[in-house]
Amino acid sequence: MSQYEHLRIKRDERGVATVAIDVRGRSMNVFNSAVMGELDRVAAQLEQDETAKLVIFRSGKESGFMAGADLVPLREMTRSGQIDGVLREGQDLFNRIAALPMPTVAAIHGPCLGGGLEFALACDHRVARRDSSTRIGLPETQLGLIPGWGGTQRLPRCIGVSAAIRMILTGERVSAARAKQLGLVDVVCERDHFDEGLLQLVDELLAGKRPTGVTPGWRTRLLDETLPGRKLVLWSARRQIARKGQHYPALPAALNAVAAGLSHGMTAGLAAEREEFSRIVFEPACRNLLNLFFQQERAKKRDTWVGSDVTSGHKVRTIAVVGAGTMGAGIAQLAATRGYSVILGDIDEAALDRGMEHIGSLTRNAVRKGVFAEAEGDAAIHRIRRTTELESLADADLVVEAIVERLDIKRKLFADIDIVVPAHTVIASNTSALPINEMAAATIRADRVAGLHFFNPVHKMPLVEVVRSARTSDETIADLVEVVRALGKTPLVVGEGPGFLVNRILFPYFDEAVRMVCEGLPVEQIDREARRFGLPMGPLTLLDTVGIDIGADASRTLLSLSAEASPTPERLSDMVAAGHLGQKSGEGFYTYRKGRRAGPAVKADASGQAVPLPETRELGGESLTGVQQRLVFALINSAADCLHEGIVAEPWMVDLGMVLGTGFPPFRGGPMKLAESWGTDQVIGTLNVLSETCGPRFRPSTWFVGERSPGTTSTAKPPVQELPH
Repeated sequence: MSQYEHLRIKRDERGVATVAIDVRGRSMNVFNSAVMGELDRVAAQLEQDETAKLVIFRSGKESGFMAGADLVPLREMTRSGQIDGVLREGQDLFNRIAALPMPTVAAIHGPCLGGGLEFALACDHRVARRDSSTRIGLPETQLGLIPGWGGTQRLPRCIGVSAAIRMILTGERVSAARAKQLGLVDVVCERDHFDEGLLQLVDELLAGKRPTGVTPGWRTRLLDETLPGRKLVLWSARRQIARKGQHYPALPAALNAVAAGLSHGMTAGLAAEREEFSRIVFEPACRNLLNLFFQQERAKKRDTWVGSDVTSGHKVRTIAVVGAGTMGAGIAQLAATRGYSVILGDIDEAALDRGMEHIGSLTRNAVRKGVFAEAEGDAAIHRIRRTTELESLADADLVVEAIVERLDIKRKLFADIDIVVPAHTVIASNTSALPINEMAAATIRADRVAGLHFFNPVHKMPLVEVVRSARTSDETIADLVEVVRALGKTPLVVGEGPGFLVNRILFPYFDEAVRMVCEGLPVEQIDREARRFGLPMGPLTLLDTVGIDIGADASRTLLSLSAEASPTPERLSDMVAAGHLGQKSGEGFYTYRKGRRAGPAVKADASGQAVPLPETRELGGESLTGVQQRLVFALINSAADCLHEGIVAEPWMVDLGMVLGTGFPPFRGGPMKLAESWGTDQVIGTLNVLSETCGPRFRPSTWFVGERSPGTTSTAKPPVQELPH
């Protein structure tokens, strides 16, 4: 066969052809028109090759099999006909591969996502490597899209209707072991024996043997293999997504495509897939979700935050975490599972015992869920050294402080650490609100001091705020951005200021909710209105989850930012004094039984002065109640203040931080994107009404009225180009 730019092809004496995909100029394989064109040429040759007995498709990169399609060209398409053409190209290619006359095998390691899985599903057999990097799934609905190259048709035929619908609607990425349980892959091989396992499967296929598939239970067969069962599965799925589908049109669109294929066959299903994809790709929700994806990718690039000429200060290999509480243990566990050598320090052995117990629990849960294999979990725990002596930190390249939120104690610790660690070591604080500059002043390496604010729970939350003080060097920021990326998180470089970015924006939101409780509004009504707007949980439930004590500390720190006096610090302090700390104590704004919310604990008491709620207002084609206006515009106005004051340089940074850090409705694109969609005049007008009704805290931010702050705290490129309207 001829030479290719993105493919490497070889054959052995048995007639086994191996097609290795190695997309030039990319760290991870992605489908683009050039790669698909070359694969089509290979398929055309194989159709005529009578000597080829079997074909293996695999990646030529250690980074993984295939991350999916290159989405950048999608942003430039303005017509559904363009979209349909791209979808037909992919569907025709995978149909061609599926029809090859010889057996085909996809050898999967690392990410196999989106178009990558659709490609693998077009092969006759799949073998996967068992390790933490292998993740298999169709995440398109998380981007506001649906699988468009046959995924809605082939996945149900491979693993059954009910399991396929669940994977498609949730965008779940499954491990190799879970994929085997589902029947998505035929063979799972250990990392060190992957090639051996692949060759064994090839030998069996050449000998006419077929892998043993998964035998579903009677209930699964009833649902997946009978017409009434399939109708029941689809009906149940539509019912479950009914409310969410109003904001995420990709969910019902995916079900429509699946249903068409089940009712009318593969050809009709593929046509429905193209039609539904082409219809929703220009929906606002899809545009917002795609833009958030590109923003997340942009945030992971070091050049976004520092100049391209900035060199790394020092390669981080060993991370020390001081403080073995929930946050410290979570950071240590994450670092260890990502291959770092870890030192976990605390003041006494009992604290370390509790920290290591928490790490063990997190690791066991991850193994049970298939995040990584048991051997990988054991190896991660063995990478953690425990100590009560600061001198043991001397080997650390990065020290993360995660102790009590007391500035005086942190300053003392920073001074002590500064003495024992090498000059290249970065010292970072996991504080959520306290000034980094004052901690740095206790050291003689202020340029190597920064904030590294993880969110709780560490293993789940995707965002880390990298906090730059006035003296933090670009080299330090570059080092920390690389570490955050290596930990599998998204870095967001923010400037110093009370609460940094996310907590700074959240405080007025929490404050407004507590004010309304004091004014006599039921806690359930306040939370319900927030959820109806699209937030994952209400502000009072979120306060209970975070902890009323933590909220009380933050409210005292951030109160100085408010334009008027607030009842929130006193109200939360009174709850703390009464032992009502939220979910962890069994009572906060709600009562909890066995960790589950039972009902409101705080009755509407009108201890504060009642304030008339603003009238329902039409914004962007939807009606916002008075409660929703107070909550949402508290967020938006505070977000604009952060831009005005240079906490971050550009609106997309605010949006990404709030979506990843708080669960702000992704389909809305973030608070600043939402404000843009409503229009500046509408936003200012609503804020003026709220200011007159509720108080001066709602006076429109200077950022909205055109007085931009000339200074910024980070280097960033122009915003990512949006999808056309």
